Order: sequence, then C-alpha cells, then structure tokens
Amino acid sequence: MSMLKKLKRIFVVEEEGAGPAPPDKESTPQPKGRNVKKPNIKIDHSKSGGKTRPDEKFINLLLKAIEENNVEEFDYLEFKQSVQSLGPVESDEGQRFRNAFAMANAMGLTKNKLFSSAKHYVRVLDKEEKKFSEAFEAQKNKQVSDRENKSKDLEASIKLKQEQIKKLQAEIEVEKKQLDSIEADIAKALAKVEATKDGFYSAYNMVLQQIKDDLDKISTYIS
Repeated sequence: MSMLKKLKRIFVVEEEGAGPAPPDKESTPQPKGRNVKKPNIKIDHSKSGGKTRPDEKFINLLLKAIEENNVEEFDYLEFKQSVQSLGPVESDEGQRFRNAFAMANAMGLTKNKLFSSAKHYVRVLDKEEKKFSEAFEAQKNKQVSDRENKSKDLEASIKLKQEQIKKLQAEIEVEKKQLDSIEADIAKALAKVEATKDGFYSAYNMVLQQIKDDLDKISTYIS
C-alpha cells in the first residue's frame, strides 16, 4: 500500500461511493469528570469550505505534504494508525488511545513527543494553506480584477455618453452590451475561483480538525 493511501486510511478520508463520513466533534461523546487541557491550535472557521465536500485533489495535496514531511521515528502518524488498528478489538475510545500510547511509549514515544509531532503536521498544513492562499489571491486578481476595472471604465463611459446628444445613443447601447457580457464573465470567474477555495478549505479543515480532535483525546485519555 502506498504511503498516500495509508494516510487516507489513517485520516479516515471518505472515498467515492463510501458510506457517510465519521462523526464530527459535536457528535463524539466526550469524557466527563476530567479536567482536559486543550491544545493551543486554532482553526479559522471564517474561511469558507465548511459546508462543501472536501475536494479530493486537495486532500491528496495536503496528505502528500504530510507524507513528504513525515519524520523517520515513531510519531503521531504511527500513533494514530495504532489507535485506528485497535478499533476492531477495543470498543472504548479512551482505552484505544491508552493502549496505543502504551505500545508507543515502549518504543520511546513520550506524550511530549506525541504532541510535538502532531503540531509539526499542523505546521505542515499551515504552510500548504499559506501557499494556497497566495496562489488563490493571485489567480483571483488575474481572473477578476482586470474585468472589474474594465467594468468600472465602461460604467463611467456609459454615464458620460448618456448626457450627450442623440447621435451617441448607438454607441452607448453597444457599450451596455459589453458591460453585461463582462459582468457575466465576472460572475462566472468568481464562482469558479470561490469553488476552488471552498474545495481546498474543506479538505484543509477536515484534516486539521482530525488532528485537533486527536490532540484533545490525547490530552483526555493519556495521563
């Protein structure tokens, strides 16, 4: 099995035609009676993508980045795989985390190293998000800004010519049609780039949320 396919299984990525995605944080039962220290990781929910199905090409991109930055020693990824592998034999989630950590600890993985390696992959995701954001803004400017500037110029031209004598009316009508066409192009261009943005952030938030959830669970279940 390729590393990318293994990562998809580790992060429970929903394949085409597969069943429903795993339950989100709100639907996962939370342990009671324990003082849980939350990891200092923030997810920016102001960016879109929350309701859009994650785009598989962006899932592959993000997991490929994680693959390329995977450390050699036993770390968060191997720990997460161990927790997942215990699913068929241990129904209690907390016990799965504790058992997986016990095995990992025997190989030298400490809780601090586990946290540190998980946060390493958060930084990897953040670097990919920054690269995407920069590329998105450049593409948006390329696809939209020129058309917006042209639209503003035509609006000013139309307003001026409407005040002129009747012999300019034919020219005004031509430019009105041009304006309609450009605004239609802008709407299409915006829809295209925003859909691309939504696809990326759906993938980004899905993978990042899983890491954040696991860090919560590590804090909860592992003393």
